[in-house]
Amino acid sequence: MTSSALPVAVVLSGSGVYDGSELTEAVSLVVALSQAGLDVAFFAPNRPQMHVIDHAQGQVAEESRNILTESARIARGKIRALDALEVADYAAVVMPGGFGAVKNFTDFLTAGDKAQLADDIGQVLRQALQAKKPVVALCAAPLAVAIAARDVGLSNVQLTLGDCEYPDMVKAAASWGIPHVVTPVDQACVDHNNAIITAPAYMYGDATPAQVFTAAQQAVQALVKLLS
Repeated sequence: MTSSALPVAVVLSGSGVYDGSELTEAVSLVVALSQAGLDVAFFAPNRPQMHVIDHAQGQVAEESRNILTESARIARGKIRALDALEVADYAAVVMPGGFGAVKNFTDFLTAGDKAQLADDIGQVLRQALQAKKPVVALCAAPLAVAIAARDVGLSNVQLTLGDCEYPDMVKAAASWGIPHVVTPVDQACVDHNNAIITAPAYMYGDATPAQVFTAAQQAVQALVKLLS
């Protein structure tokens, strides 16, 4: 158990790897947090996704979906809009990956190293980092953390984006003065100075569900140590 009685805020970006939160990562994090005795509260942006991907066909679908509505599927309906999240009321901010963490939280796909965060997630992450409130991010979600760290001028930031399978993300982070730390698939990268915990998970495309779950457990164990 940790010394903090506050719940952990889990921020989702939708439901499904190609346009929202990666489901195995999201569930793994929630189970690992539960194993650690940490309560969770779910949040997601209340706005449309960047686009919708037909996961069976791997193609863009001609429809619109709301990030909060889709994320509610993972949260069993118990979820609130991200702009209602008061960082001071939570022990940490935790984000699974999936391409939604890039597409729905940032404009990286069009802006590259000039990328910005959407207002809702940007406010949460910047407040958390400035307050040294622990931030945990899996898979592609560390990109959003890197943008927030750049925005608030943090130095000596350490985070991982896996094993360089996505070089554009690595190059962008490096251009912001944030070097990528190569980290094994089932481990976590811990930046004690800035209270940032990142883990690769499915940034390794051939990762197994067991390895993803272990990565989530490693990240949560590191979080427990920070909170204690």
